[in-house]
Amino acid sequence: MFFANVQYIRLIIISVCLAGLCWGCNMRDPLPIAIEDIQCHKVKVAPGPEDFVLDTSHGGPRLLVSSHDRRDPETSGGIYYFDIKTEKTSEMLRLDEPDKIAAFKPHGMDIRIDGHRTLLYVIIHDPYAHEERLENAVIIYEVIQNHLCFVELLEDAELLWSPNDLSVLPSGDIYLTNDIHGSLDMYTRSKSSEIVYYDHKAKTWKMVADDIAFANGILAESNRVYVTATLDDQILVFPREENGELGTPEQVVHVKGADNLMRYKNSLLTTAHYDDMAFLNHKNNSENYAPSVVFRIRPEMYAKDTVFVDDGKMISAASTAMIYRDKLYISQVFDPYIVVCDIPVFMR
Repeated sequence: MFFANVQYIRLIIISVCLAGLCWGCNMRDPLPIAIEDIQCHKVKVAPGPEDFVLDTSHGGPRLLVSSHDRRDPETSGGIYYFDIKTEKTSEMLRLDEPDKIAAFKPHGMDIRIDGHRTLLYVIIHDPYAHEERLENAVIIYEVIQNHLCFVELLEDAELLWSPNDLSVLPSGDIYLTNDIHGSLDMYTRSKSSEIVYYDHKAKTWKMVADDIAFANGILAESNRVYVTATLDDQILVFPREENGELGTPEQVVHVKGADNLMRYKNSLLTTAHYDDMAFLNHKNNSENYAPSVVFRIRPEMYAKDTVFVDDGKMISAASTAMIYRDKLYISQVFDPYIVVCDIPVFMR
């Protein structure tokens, strides 16, 4: 998720640009041209449905949605289900959490099948309600119908310093992005982000990649790890070793303001933020629109195709995109709904 926790952004960005410190200050790119018009509609879920995953283990297919009102960040959020067939939605009941968890502010998520169990991995911020940026954790739940049953709390004060998104391998090993230390990293487009790796057997975290400008969405696979470098306008791929280490990254494609990543057949889907100032204005007021773009990335061809383009009237600040059964599902950072669209003909 891009820029969700920054205050006084407009004034400082202007000051930095005037001082000549910003790496290009490319605040806005022209929107790509939509290939074709597609039919879309909105479905209300909950404030800030920033990330979602597909759950097919409990009856009909559904999305599990991470929700937090980022316009009122002191409030707690929740995990919601969205039934793909009926479009019914409701909050999941969380059970058996430790008493010390005083706030629930979810961010990136992933889902894994472990034998007969469906496990949901959720990044949470400020779990002890201290309003401390550096207090973060990953909670693992077992999904049982419409309940989330607590399994484990993963913490590391040194290595989980600003977690944004995570990706879980079939083994239970985790890759996670830390985005920025603070506002200055963002204004100067500093390459201060990291990727950290959790070894589920050793139960330890370690840093496996750095020198990234706002590491954001991540997708881990058996022999490689994809990550969006939002402030470098890149999607990178790292070779992955058996011990979890990552090799030298390669740029897959250039994408302005890329956010989360999802697999679709032999391709990837990502959303993109094309106008930084519009994003910031939208954060302050839902009536200020921010453009949303969805791309299909074909890594083997180092190519991208435009799937969806909107000036923000249908959906602003899109964060995650997924295709399931010829429908495109798009979530967003702030407003309380997701968008469901027909997919373009060339994607079928």
